[in-house]
Amino acid sequence: MTRIFIACICIFCLFQWSCKNKIGGNDPILNELETSFNTSPNEDNFNKLINKYLEMIQSAPKGSDLSELFIKASNICSKMDKPDQEIVFINNLVKNNPNHPNIKEYIFKMIQLLFKTERQTTAEIMALCYVKAYPNDPKIAELSSKLPKINNPEEYIFEIGKSIFADTTTGFNEKNAMVYVDACEAYAMVLPKDAQTPEYIFKAAETSNTLKTYEKSFSLYDWIIDKYPTHERAPISLFMKGFLFDGTLKDSANASKYYTEFLTKYPNNSFAKDAELLKSNLGKSDEQVLDELMKKKAQ
Repeated sequence: MTRIFIACICIFCLFQWSCKNKIGGNDPILNELETSFNTSPNEDNFNKLINKYLEMIQSAPKGSDLSELFIKASNICSKMDKPDQEIVFINNLVKNNPNHPNIKEYIFKMIQLLFKTERQTTAEIMALCYVKAYPNDPKIAELSSKLPKINNPEEYIFEIGKSIFADTTTGFNEKNAMVYVDACEAYAMVLPKDAQTPEYIFKAAETSNTLKTYEKSFSLYDWIIDKYPTHERAPISLFMKGFLFDGTLKDSANASKYYTEFLTKYPNNSFAKDAELLKSNLGKSDEQVLDELMKKKAQ
């Protein structure tokens, strides 16, 4: 199964969640490309316009409101019958703009697209979350025939999680792990205020670490840090960013950056001593660390 949430264009991953400055207004080049596409919606004009949208998204200042660009991009994908690309833009619109006035309509649209592109499990999870979030919405009737036998998203996600290690002969099931990450993210997108949401995002990040999809891991940790700063998972999410850069990616500069940020924000956290020790050993070989420990013991 092609992954939707994990495989999203990576330039969207680390955008800030609080949006202030709107992007996509009076740009003469953009206006010209949009006019050309609207006049003649062919593949060439589509590619030129979608690349312009992507360029503007990528270069937007931190904290920008990208909702207009996401909507425009999804609309032209829809016009050209490119559902996979349309999902990417609606995904980012919903994730980055949970208070958008039309958020419910875009979530429903994404559910339809997921079913259309045969992302069955993710579509079902999102549909169950939609029913939980909007129990009185008339559109639920359109989903009734597509809902799974499991009637709540939490139980469904639990079953997917169990399936990751269900086969004792093969061990870790990568395909099911990918589905699990998608399912957790789908839950968080539709139910951002649910008490379990930060925990689902954190579990998705841990699973992404095992999958070695580290850009996804970082984006999920940032989701917790930015949107749920008072949750108990926020400090460990920041620590884990430093830990991944340190032990896995061997990037001492970024590891130091995030360990320092962690120690500044959470000096009394139970992981503070670990962060101090790890930061002090950055760039050192195992032999150097062992030698220093032996010298300390000898003192």
